[in-house]
Amino acid sequence: MVLEQQALAAKVLREKDIDDACRDDPLYWLMHHTRTRDDHWREMGTPPYAKFPNKPYFPWLFDGLRNDRRLFVPKSRDMMVSWAVMGYLTWLAQWYGACHILVQTQREDKAKDLVSGTDVPGYVRTLYEQQDDFLKILHPTPQPPSEMAGLVFTWTNGSKIQGVPSGAEQIRQYHPSCVFFDEAAFLDDFLGSYGAAEPVATQIIAVSSASPSDFGHIVQRVLDKRK
Repeated sequence: MVLEQQALAAKVLREKDIDDACRDDPLYWLMHHTRTRDDHWREMGTPPYAKFPNKPYFPWLFDGLRNDRRLFVPKSRDMMVSWAVMGYLTWLAQWYGACHILVQTQREDKAKDLVSGTDVPGYVRTLYEQQDDFLKILHPTPQPPSEMAGLVFTWTNGSKIQGVPSGAEQIRQYHPSCVFFDEAAFLDDFLGSYGAAEPVATQIIAVSSASPSDFGHIVQRVLDKRK
């Protein structure tokens, strides 16, 4: 009995240490204690869920995500930047409660794919469900993730990640603590949405691949000033 109690106590301490390490570093959590979804696993001959990859630019990206109030990230395809941002936002909501996070995409179906999803689990739901079981116990949800609406994911700690389609009016309805614009160069009225978020959001993140756009003009002006 004593040995069993000691083993249980050691297990609880190990889990607490891991939880503390995850709280301190979102990239550590993503790379070691949860998994992402790979939609091309069949043709690649790999598992459908995999650990977050070790990309050389991720430490720089996560430093910006954790420290910059306004962050614009130009990207090319297949860099997993959207996964990285959604991983950061999921970490923020899970370990630092009472966050209301908006994720805006051009279409509602894409917003669902980034949050809870429908037939296929979305990014947030995947990261939550694929993490270590004891982390799910330590950070519960008010209902099973499979029963949440496609555009919403919530935690018992009061955090919510909510997807919305394009349009400034979609932002003005809420007072979010953080707003993420995915593929901002392709959003209808990106400047209007950004203007609606600016007065209320503590953090704004915009990510996009290349296209002539207001997002591209803003990024280029910043780059020109640094020359």
